Amino acid sequence: MGLEDSNSIDAIGVHREQNCVTLALIDSEGWENEKQHLIMLQEKLNSYLNFILSGEIYSSYPDAKGKNVEINIYFKYDFPEKCKIFLGNVEELMTTEGITLSHRVG
Repeated sequence: MGLEDSNSIDAIGVHREQNCVTLALIDSEGWENEKQHLIMLQEKLNSYLNFILSGEIYSSYPDAKGKNVEINIYFKYDFPEKCKIFLGNVEELMTTEGITLSHRVG
């Protein structure tokens, strides 16, 4: 999985006490080719957004119904400034759709 397979959801689960469904995106790619990495990340995030906004999330994962939705990106490596800017733009877009975006490195 990961960025190589842009058409799949890496992991999904429910935090019942937080009334939230979490989609995990695993990014284990290095940043040697920053432009290509950002393109791959964008393609994967677009697939996640399509999965959520199309309603497919509810037919594929019925436990998601009635819950808040968040996407957590798990980066293996620290990311460059361009990625920080990109994530800020994506977060702004997702917030307007009621989706929370977060990330972790390590």
